Amino acid sequence: SRWGRGLGLLELAVGRDSALNVPNGAIGLLFYLLQGMLGPCHGRVAALTLLLSSALSALASLWLGAVLLFGLRDLCLVCLSTYGLNAALLGLNLRRWRDTGLGPARHGRNTPKTE
Repeated sequence: SRWGRGLGLLELAVGRDSALNVPNGAIGLLFYLLQGMLGPCHGRVAALTLLLSSALSALASLWLGAVLLFGLRDLCLVCLSTYGLNAALLGLNLRRWRDTGLGPARHGRNTPKTE
């Protein structure tokens, strides 16, 4: 289906036969490679890149989940598992961002005590 390439959206902007309209699997492969390569890295830039790419993958997962359920009227266990993995990565990367001291502090953690 058209939803299998460019999240079903790039075709509208660049055309069906454009080199930019890559399969969703290629986008996912690049995302997971980025997560794997930057995961062991420390620092603000790595944490921010991981968080932003995870947020984008979560949005893509919501979009593709809606297309799967409401557009194609189907359920796919592998797809749902991937969406869950993306949500878990978002949670982990959000915690990592907060732990850098740059994100919003959680209550009871990394907050100065006032007396």
